[in-house]
Amino acid sequence: MNSLGIYFGTQIISLVETKGGRILNNISILRSSVSLANPIEEKVPEEVKITALIKSELKKNRIEAKEATLSLSGKDLIIRTFQIPLLPRHEIEGAINSEIRKYIPFRVEDLASGFQWKADKVIQKNHVLFAGIKKDNLNKYLNIAKDIGIKITAVEYSAFSLMRFVKIANVNTRGIVALANLDLAENDEANFLVLDNGFPLFSRDITFLSAQPQKEVKTEDSESAIIMDKLRREIRISLDYYDRTFPLKSLERVIFVMGKDYRMDIEAFIRELGLGVQFVNMEKSIHKASGKLIPFSLSFLKAYCCALPKIDIQFKINLLSERDKVAKDKAQLKTTVVIFSKLPGFRLDLLIVAAGLLVCVVTFLSGTYRIMPLGKQLKETIAMRPEVSTVSAESSYNLLLSTEANYKVTIKVINEATKKRIYVTEVMDAIPRVIPEDVHLKEVIFRKADKSELVLRGTVSSQDSSKELEQVNTFLARLKTNAVFLKYFKEMGIVTIDQPYVGLTNFVISCKE
Repeated sequence: MNSLGIYFGTQIISLVETKGGRILNNISILRSSVSLANPIEEKVPEEVKITALIKSELKKNRIEAKEATLSLSGKDLIIRTFQIPLLPRHEIEGAINSEIRKYIPFRVEDLASGFQWKADKVIQKNHVLFAGIKKDNLNKYLNIAKDIGIKITAVEYSAFSLMRFVKIANVNTRGIVALANLDLAENDEANFLVLDNGFPLFSRDITFLSAQPQKEVKTEDSESAIIMDKLRREIRISLDYYDRTFPLKSLERVIFVMGKDYRMDIEAFIRELGLGVQFVNMEKSIHKASGKLIPFSLSFLKAYCCALPKIDIQFKINLLSERDKVAKDKAQLKTTVVIFSKLPGFRLDLLIVAAGLLVCVVTFLSGTYRIMPLGKQLKETIAMRPEVSTVSAESSYNLLLSTEANYKVTIKVINEATKKRIYVTEVMDAIPRVIPEDVHLKEVIFRKADKSELVLRGTVSSQDSSKELEQVNTFLARLKTNAVFLKYFKEMGIVTIDQPYVGLTNFVISCKE
């Protein structure tokens, strides 16, 4: 059976038809071509124009698939990752729905949404991945699909669709890794994900090229410089935001799904940041999977991955199934009410209703009376709690667990900072113990940047030039064997050494963390 994947990007609509993983058809439509309509068609809605374009392409390419998976850009969706305390499974959905209200400017009820979570026992919290789309926006795409005669079976975020390609290419995503999906030639959306053993901790969408036409005439070199400058800036922003959000989950490497352009510049930049870098060859992986050689295109890749729904990935949020589930629950409830109302002899008796309410009230009051002693005992226990300025005595157990986890994280960060701290007084005390008799220090400089550095400037004066050089080397050797210097510095060496005249040797020794 043929499968169809449709990607609605910010600038490109891509359709890929497959059968058994092999590519049958590949269609790319520029959304800008929709706006280049005749003046007579200016009042025609954009959805109608898009529908007509897609229908024409389906007919022209003789696409037979009648069902499709729809992949949408981040512009159409709300993708959020956040943390909640570890809770019983039956309480998680309510906690997530309550937490997500902090991150969206409208009602949760207006969304078709879904979520997944992963427990992190180290910090005693659940990492939550939430995806949603406004129902009006979702219906717009479903109506387009209906008009072209295609049934949509799943709706997903395009960056998550690409995880199928990661699986096809046998990319190792163990540990904390970033996945950067870039197409610097297409004027469309790029994605930056950070994964914890395959589960998304962080997601950000980026557009590298301006959608507006450039007024200035730029050379190819200047345009490349502009693109690389913006790419570096966007990656730094993404990494800085991630580091602030997850200070204890250090990123190990960045995996790039992209074309061959700019690879050398990007690799040099990522290695400057102290991270590993890996590039995934799309052309080779797609050729191996489908038997076709196709030039790199991120929009094609997103549509192709949608056309492979049988490839299972670790996390999957189908926004359509979540919407259908809510609709199904409402329909079942309505059906139950109708069935009861049509039962033979069914009649609403106000006296029976009143009696039922009375029973409920009596039961409630009886229960309240019984738990009063327990409530009193609970208040006394809470009153006995020691007063702590940063924690309320009314705090729940889950809140206390969450507060404790946050304190543990803070303490760990402080401990790591203090352990790595260099105590200058200890270093200064060690220098007189190892300095040779004829060596005199003129200046001691301590620099604190990304890595700490201690610079020792000094002189050696004697009547024997070779002995002066020997004394400098002896000083360096003693520093390298001194326990204090070994504790703080990994690199120690002579930076400069010169003899302006006989009987005087100047030297500079650098000790780096």
